[in-house]
Amino acid sequence: MKWLKDILADAKAILLAPVTNVLCAGGVVLIGISFLDYDKTNGLALHGQLHASPAIAGFILMIVGVLLFYLTNGTRTKNVSLDYRKGIEIKRPNLTILIKTGEIQSIDSATKNSVIVLPANTTFVDDCATDKRTAMGAFFLDRFPEKVASLPALFANILATRGLHPDESGQFTAGTTIILPDDYAKPAKIVITASTLRIAGAGITSNPHVICNCVEGILKCTADQRVDTIYLPILGSGHGGVDRGMALLFLLLAVLHFSTTYHHIKLVHIIVHPKDVDILNQSKELSQIVAL
Repeated sequence: MKWLKDILADAKAILLAPVTNVLCAGGVVLIGISFLDYDKTNGLALHGQLHASPAIAGFILMIVGVLLFYLTNGTRTKNVSLDYRKGIEIKRPNLTILIKTGEIQSIDSATKNSVIVLPANTTFVDDCATDKRTAMGAFFLDRFPEKVASLPALFANILATRGLHPDESGQFTAGTTIILPDDYAKPAKIVITASTLRIAGAGITSNPHVICNCVEGILKCTADQRVDTIYLPILGSGHGGVDRGMALLFLLLAVLHFSTTYHHIKLVHIIVHPKDVDILNQSKELSQIVAL
């Protein structure tokens, strides 16, 4: 019976489709007309004799409608995927976004006009720096292993110098963003952004609003740094728990939106970890990402 349910579900979807329903309905009407006879004396009469011309035209319309449905709807929603290894480009007049597989610690094309963004939590006391499974940990343990232990003190000093102070619970505002000293700019500047909330009793979490705050903070923080290129992972999708497809979609939308206010960024590299590719290709947000 499952096959019957599948057929009925497809039939319902076809009838509800905005273009195919017109074609299919037109086909049904023509097939119905093919059983009618007409003469001046009796007018229209149903005699059950099939007239070939309207019947053939009706069947053709129905076939075209069904094919159009599967070509434009079924293929796009069920079989679509993105080639993250080759890279996906989203272009605007003054901005290019490149989504590509890679690992944040392995970036080798960054220059002095670039920044590499690493996520932290809102306490900036981050044990993620010692965890190779996180973007921050993978980066610092690979490039600056000798400085990992001093990172919390470094973050606190930079925040205090900028006049930023935590609230009573030790939290900074979500999206708070800082740039590390030039000692860490080898060769690109390093930016730390608070993309997850560390809440006592609830652990680490994030949400699309925080992702958007981070993008604004990154662009605002780099506006006077002669920076034109950004490398960043999908914020909020690791320990933050935001679905990866949704996190990528909101990250893209935030970059597109805030880049109209901050014009210095010309190229944004979004780094997709190879382990996330299958998850992204199965996400419900994929069609929206493709449409961008």
